[in-house]
Amino acid sequence: MEEELDLPWGTVPPVIVELARVLAKRASENARRAERIKWPDKPGDVQEELRLAIGAAHKTTRAATDLRALLSAYAHKFHNPRPVISDLARAQDTSSQGFIRRYSEGTVDAVASLLSPKPDVETVLLAFPSVSILDLVDLGGTVGASAQALLDSGRYDAKGIRSRKLRASDTDEDNAARRVRASRADEL
Repeated sequence: MEEELDLPWGTVPPVIVELARVLAKRASENARRAERIKWPDKPGDVQEELRLAIGAAHKTTRAATDLRALLSAYAHKFHNPRPVISDLARAQDTSSQGFIRRYSEGTVDAVASLLSPKPDVETVLLAFPSVSILDLVDLGGTVGASAQALLDSGRYDAKGIRSRKLRASDTDEDNAARRVRASRADEL
């Protein structure tokens, strides 16, 4: 797909910049959440504080990892001119081989989709788990319109994009059987 994209020399498309800002903000907000936890001055049960701190740390790391993957894949596969891979690797304290492992083929597909005139929102959500569909709606442009269309279609399942992808590849009969099993489970 990257051959089909005609990206202007030396510029980063606004959708990449805006999604990077969303991810950076998400990482920062979660880090601040961990910072604001009130720890008791005296010995006692701190299970709740530990749970909150670990959860915030996990979400911070996930958003930061998504940010690094987005920017690494964009820089290595799409930016014109392509940066020197050893420079990108050095910026992350890794080798050139280590740099390439900082993103997946799914990340490359998601970046290509973000840059496409017809973005596949589900591919983007799969590649960047710390991003919500509402984040994509807020990006505006073709990505925002595609995200809003997915919401409006009723095909969006808040329980998880991975299950949506699996259901999309199943037959209608498989989906009907799954709905029957789910309704039986709900009745129990």
